Order: sequence, then structure tokens, then C-alpha cells
Amino acid sequence: MTRIDFYQFGATGLNNTLIPLLKKTVMSGNKALIFCPRPAVSAVDNAIWSHDVDSWLPHGVDEAPGAQYAVAWISTDLCSNPIGAKFLFVLHGSFPLSISDFDRCFYLFDGKSETQLAQARLQWKEWDKSKKNSLGYFTQQNDGVWKKVLA
Repeated sequence: MTRIDFYQFGATGLNNTLIPLLKKTVMSGNKALIFCPRPAVSAVDNAIWSHDVDSWLPHGVDEAPGAQYAVAWISTDLCSNPIGAKFLFVLHGSFPLSISDFDRCFYLFDGKSETQLAQARLQWKEWDKSKKNSLGYFTQQNDGVWKKVLA
């Protein structure tokens, strides 16, 4: 069964949602595959490099060398998982066809964007059809605190 959690972030933005979740993933002994469209790859890569002093994690992008050292990998192709990650982060409305190879999935989206909200709703409906998935929903309050809305 794949645990899928939707994270609707607000004012703090994508990087302040993604980076702490990545750090928790790595601290739990897991590796992360970050799935996003081509235009966003550079921004995600830069965020991991420069978000804050403690945020950098060994990572790579698409066909770059160094997978043997990485704990996170940014990919535009879900079939490419050179680090064997079991945790998947889905960004910018990407629509993975299958997540069955992953134990956990984080779907991060901007709650202020009608487009991303609509994409998240569609993805929820699609993943909710499968008995192999367990879905949860977190929303960020105005004070930055996360609240679990659905289990």
C-alpha cells in the first residue's frame, strides 16, 4: 500500500514545504525522488543547494552522474529512479501514471493557485480509486502550522 499525503501550502511557498519534508525523509533513512516538469527542475535544484545552511542534501538531476552518493534525485521522467528511492515528491501539477513502486508519496501544491488546486483534485480522485492507496490531506494555516484535514 502506498501512503499518499497532499500538502496544500500557503504563504511559506514550495521551498519551505519541500525542504523540511526532504530532510525528514532522509533522517528516517529513506531516499526521495522529486518528480517535476522540466522548467521547475533548476529552481528545485537551486533550492536544495541554497535554501539554508542546513538544507543541502546530496542530490542529482535527471541524467547527471553521482547517483551512488545521492539521497534525493530530481527527475522529469518517473521511470528514471537511479537512487532506488521509495519516497516520491510530486511537484508543479505533475501527473505520475503509476506510483506503485513507492511506499510513500507527497503531493505538494500551492493553495493560492486555482490551476494547482484543480490538478490536485483530479489527482486525488484518480489515486482514491485504488484500494492500494491510503490518502491524507494537510493544509497550512496562516501561522505556518500544518493541520491534518483528512486521514
